[in-house]
Amino acid sequence: MTFGTVTRRTPVMAMVAALALVGLSADMAAAQTDPDLVVTLELPDGYIDYEVQPGPLNFFDEENQPLAVQVIDGCAVNDHYWLFGAGLSGVSLQLNVLDRNTGKTARPLLPPFEPGKPIGTVFDPEALPICGADVQVGGLPQLDAQVTYTSADEDTPDISTSLRLLSDGADRTYRRLQQGGDSYTILTRGSPVAAVDEQADLDRIFLFVEGRVPRSVQGVVFSGPEGMLPVRADLAKALTSLPKARVRRAAELAQNGRRPNALIDSLGLRKVERVHNVDLDFETLGADAYLAIAGWIREGRKPIEPPALVDQRFIVELVHVDGTREELPLTGPFVGSPEAGSSWEYGTTDARVQVRDECRLSGTFWDWAAARVTEPVELAITDTQTGTTTSQLLWTDLHDLSRVSSSSTIDSCP
Repeated sequence: MTFGTVTRRTPVMAMVAALALVGLSADMAAAQTDPDLVVTLELPDGYIDYEVQPGPLNFFDEENQPLAVQVIDGCAVNDHYWLFGAGLSGVSLQLNVLDRNTGKTARPLLPPFEPGKPIGTVFDPEALPICGADVQVGGLPQLDAQVTYTSADEDTPDISTSLRLLSDGADRTYRRLQQGGDSYTILTRGSPVAAVDEQADLDRIFLFVEGRVPRSVQGVVFSGPEGMLPVRADLAKALTSLPKARVRRAAELAQNGRRPNALIDSLGLRKVERVHNVDLDFETLGADAYLAIAGWIREGRKPIEPPALVDQRFIVELVHVDGTREELPLTGPFVGSPEAGSSWEYGTTDARVQVRDECRLSGTFWDWAAARVTEPVELAITDTQTGTTTSQLLWTDLHDLSRVSSSSTIDSCP
């Protein structure tokens, strides 16, 4: 097993200063410089900070105190981020999980590991009430991109940060652009694409056209004080007949240090203070396919198909007291991704389940699940390769969600 490395906290003042010059918030600067979540391992003689992101299972090993921690986005189920952890050392490990944006914390105590016995796990679906505006269920998958701003003004530095596209459940279009704590409504579908902010004291409009290479999108950004944008109906009308060539030309002018005044006039923009060329580089697996579905880039000569999913390894069912069985179909990562063949998940607004291959660590598969149920039910997991089925009771009347977790129930390793 390969453990992750410890990432220390890093100063953010230099990035804050640079982003302030281009009108982006200091809070967003901090979010882009450091992950929002910090897991602190509290030791008798001090503490160690680990920086994490929601999603993957993180393995850490420092000061001979190995542990595994996963922060799970359960916002669609109960407006909380969930916490799964396992202690892999011979002593109890006290953790403190802090969300920098809200100050919310969770303090799980991981049980000690005893050789020859199952690894003790902690699973709390109510750990962190930190859900924000970027919650999404269904639709096109979330896409993340690295975005580079090139200013048209000599006195403003160029910067690089991150950006996110959300479909809000739509099957063929992205409806929202998320950058740090700022959210932008996407007004048009297809290319060129326009997105405007929802802030009270600042106006900003993004215009995107397809890039010159797959997974790349280029555009131009105009920003200014409140009142820069015309009324929504006038702006939407001006964007309807806007050709790609004009947006691309405006982006190129900004990249070369010139303001595209003709386009500013055509869109009826007022009090434009800053102009940037913007390049989005999408590294998400399958991004080109989903951008093509949404009309952001062309498919080219051959249709682009979303990448295939890894075949389902396990069948997960809820077995009710009357004997009826409700299947919760698991999906694996995309074929060719780093997680292929090691993790399978199910998620809706009523339940979330994960099964992980940790054969190298414990000789078993790990699993956790939480669901809204009104009666005791069994969580039955069948291994399609061996045909064996294991079951666990999924029920509690002490919390809003029934939950279960185990590092030893599924003994399906070779």
